[in-house]
Formats: sequence, C-alpha cells, structure tokens
Amino acid sequence: MRSHINKFLLILAVSWLFRLLYLAMFHDRYSYDLVTWAWVGGVMMNGENPYHSALLDWPPLWMQLIYVFEKISRFTGWPFRDVIRGFLILTESALAGLLYAALVRFTKARDPVKLLIVGLAVNPIAILQVCQHGNFDVLVGFWVLLAVFMLLQFQEQPEARFWLCACLAVGMGALTKTVPLCLAPLLLLSARKLRWLELFLGAVLLLGPVLLGMSIIYVLTPEDVTTKVLEYRSQGGHFGFTGLFGIFGAQRLADLWPRIFEMVYGAGWLALGVWLWWRETLGKLEIVSLAGGLLLGICALGPGYGLQYIYWFMPLLLLQYELAERRGRIFLGALYVVATVTYLILYAMNTVAYGAFLLDLTRNETLVRLGDEISTPGVETLICLPLWILYCWYVAGVARQTGREMRRDFKAWRRPA
Repeated sequence: MRSHINKFLLILAVSWLFRLLYLAMFHDRYSYDLVTWAWVGGVMMNGENPYHSALLDWPPLWMQLIYVFEKISRFTGWPFRDVIRGFLILTESALAGLLYAALVRFTKARDPVKLLIVGLAVNPIAILQVCQHGNFDVLVGFWVLLAVFMLLQFQEQPEARFWLCACLAVGMGALTKTVPLCLAPLLLLSARKLRWLELFLGAVLLLGPVLLGMSIIYVLTPEDVTTKVLEYRSQGGHFGFTGLFGIFGAQRLADLWPRIFEMVYGAGWLALGVWLWWRETLGKLEIVSLAGGLLLGICALGPGYGLQYIYWFMPLLLLQYELAERRGRIFLGALYVVATVTYLILYAMNTVAYGAFLLDLTRNETLVRLGDEISTPGVETLICLPLWILYCWYVAGVARQTGREMRRDFKAWRRPA
C-alpha cells in the first residue's frame, strides 16, 4: 500500500509541475469558455438567471460550481480563472488516482506510473484542457471512469453495492452533462442477477440527480431550459461530417444530420441495451471498449464536436491500452500521436475559441494571418480530419466486434435446447 501511495505521489508531482510551468509561461492565454464562465458568475452575482442568456446549455451542476468559484474568488482575491483552473487540476488529480487504482486492480500493468505520466501527467492534451481551455469535461471524465470502474468490480463481485455505485456515477455524470447517459445500456449487463428493489434503487440513482436538478431550473424558466438545454446539440461545422458538409456546401444535409444521427445512434443504443440485458457477462476489455465506443460514437458521428470532449473517454483509452493486445496498442498509440499534434496546432493558433498560446512566444503578421485561417471552420475541419478518421475507425471496430457477438448470441438463443 505504501508503495502505491509513493508511486501516485510521484505522478501527482510530475503532473502539477508541468501544469505550473505551463501556467507560468501562458497564464494569460485562455479559451472563450473561460471568458464565458466569468460572465455567468457576474450574472449570478447580479441576481439574474444565467439560463436567460445563451451562456449555459447544460444541467445545473456547473452553474452551481461557478457560483462557488465566484464567491471564493471574491473572498480570497484570487483571479476567477485561476480558481477554475485549480478546481480542474484537483479534479484531474482525483481522476488520475482512480485511473491508477483501475490499472492496478483490473490490468496486469507492469508500470502504471509510466503509463500515467506519459498518458496524463505530461500529455499536452490534458495540460491544455485544465490550464487553457478551462471547460468542465474533466469532471465528466471522472464520473465516466468511476462508472466503468464500478461495473468492472460488479463483474468480478456481483454485489448490488457496486452496481448501485455505477448507477450513481452515471447519474452524477448526467447532472454534470447529459452525455454520460449514453452508458446506460452497460448498466443492464448482469442486471438480471439483482432483485427488483435493487433495480428500482438503481433507476433512482441513475435518473434522480438529473431529473431533480433539471426540474428546479425548468420551473424557473421553462422556455429557456427547453431551447437551451433539452434541445441543445453541439455546434457543428468544425469537425467530421458536419464540417465536411460545410466545406462542400451541403447545408441541407448538415441540417438533416442531427436527426439522422439520433435515429441511427438511438437504434444501436436500444439494440445494445436489449442484448446486454440478456447477456450474463463480458470481459474487461469488452466493457471498456464498449464504453469508449458509445462516447466516441457521439464525437465521431454526432452533430458537433468540441475539443474538450476528449476528456470524456481519454482515461478509458489509457485503461484500454493496458488491457489490449499488441494490435490494439499500436492503434491507440497512433491515436495518441495524431490527437496530440492536432490539439497542439489548434490550441497554439486558434485565436477565436482556444487561446492561441503560440502568440505569447512570437507574434508577426504572417503568424497572425495563419492563426486567422486556422480559426475558420473549414480549415479546422481539415486539420482534424486524420483524428476524425481514427475516431470513426475506433467506433467501427467496436461496432463490428459487438455486432458479431450479438449475432452469435441471437443464433444461440434461437437454437433448440
């Protein structure tokens, strides 16, 4: 136990050192989202409802946290942006601790310290998310990882407490951002072993937090919550299909794509839930890759993508790396490299949304003009194209393997005893 504590403290030391160095160099570089949170805090301090504006599109947990951050900032005199950065770094540290525990518990990792230092502590993507972008998706990633951790524990020890904890983790994730609800079919795996009362409690833990939170803000401003939260879809045109539709001028198809995606993804989601309800168990790698596939499917095929979404599934991919065979590790390694290069380009040069940290090191007319080009939707789509292709490849691989197992099980169920 003492050995694991020392190893994790080493990971934390490296992680915090690199983040402090980054903030020392680029403290005044931050994304449009961090500016937005300051506006939201100011609106609430004036006694106004931030859902009346176009600043909040999610359930209320982040709004409540912004209120706390604003109070801390005013009480201590610390800059509001630094309070948020500190919270995100602490959340990431908790996520790192959970990921370390998962690697030790569920894999045969010879050196989890090395994996976490390379994959998280010094990973430029992770540093940029908590230091420059400042969005709260690292908190979503924590709830997702906790849910998967508990589901893996439930497969090893089929005790209701682990399954109920997984339900609560998904429920808290949905209170943070509704996207973790996509993991709900995984909760049906081995759920037939549970009693009806336990299933009822699981449903309450899954849906209770988000329904309670949403109902409170809904009654205060029904129209705003309906249009800005319930009907919210990620902004398209910068990534994947919607970005390519914009490049080729297929606006009608871009308008139809959210509905097409919802029908296709929804059908697969329901089929997966039915299959998992009747499935007795799955292996660790299958559970982790299914969770990754459900989340990456939204990013790769959905109506829009934000660079911050990567923290939904990045911890899962690190866990999957240790569970995978050589071929899977090569693919995940390639994905890591491509994602790192893509994110460094965009966060270094995009002056509109991501902060353009490179302009703190050097600034000339050519560089500024190039940054303006990179900040356009079409160019951003092209820069992200290799990353999007790898996302699609990952989702297709998970879908192919899962479909193969579903067909095999369906034939076995139909076969006479």
